[in-house]
Amino acid sequence: MECPEFIAIGHITYDIYPGEKLIGGSAAYSSLTAHKLGVSAGMITSRGLDFSCDGLLKGINIAGSLSRNTTTFCNSYYQGRRKQIVSQVADKIKKEHIPPGWDKAKIVHICPVADEINQEIFNHFKNSLVGLTPQGLMRRWESDGKVYPRKWIPTSDIASKVEVMIFSDEDIAVFPEVLEEYKSLIKIVIVTQGNRGSILYWNGKEFIFPAFKTEEKDPTGAGDVFASAFLVKYYQTGDPTESSRFANCVASFAVEQKGTLGIPNLDKVIRRISMNNIEND
Repeated sequence: MECPEFIAIGHITYDIYPGEKLIGGSAAYSSLTAHKLGVSAGMITSRGLDFSCDGLLKGINIAGSLSRNTTTFCNSYYQGRRKQIVSQVADKIKKEHIPPGWDKAKIVHICPVADEINQEIFNHFKNSLVGLTPQGLMRRWESDGKVYPRKWIPTSDIASKVEVMIFSDEDIAVFPEVLEEYKSLIKIVIVTQGNRGSILYWNGKEFIFPAFKTEEKDPTGAGDVFASAFLVKYYQTGDPTESSRFANCVASFAVEQKGTLGIPNLDKVIRRISMNNIEND
């Protein structure tokens, strides 16, 4: 199996809403975003025998393992805040699930949703741009499946392997003090803020990027789309500020439709950036 340029590592999921069941998981949103932006994309995941994507992930090289269950979240939103219950969790993703040669990927997005990635994964990619969205490390759940925030600090070993870390203000709302520690450990730290845009912390400075104007229908996965778009653009340009603006634009499309349907291709992104530049002149 040929090595993709971009690899997302994490559980693909079923996301349950009232009367609706969608394909989800950060790895799905991330790999589809890279694919739509013209980058060859793969996914390393663990999913149940029951899992079917109905062609949604066409063009994505899927590797990993089969599990008894597919990770499943029941989601609801109240006043813009998501509430979740996890009903099933697939098996952990281990180093042996990585196909031979995939360690040569240019970009690796490690994107757990349920603390499913063994630490050895971080040591496997020696020459790749490695980005981490630690959302799945920042949550815990009780026996009833109700999801709660968890304080998480990367070990020095993990931090040394990660160049970019991206998470939402909601992820650290209960433990805001962790931001300063993240900034001290990781070269580039980004906090996404939904319809308020994003904040980039880089070289000891703070850069604020407003969101692109749009009509929000479903915010699920927008942070994963942002992260993937940022990593692709940052690999291409080496410029975190340009990459942040680009990622904000890509994410603005993602919220306009349910699930992964809003993820745009590169032409749409370029047009929206151009229109935004004209409006701001």
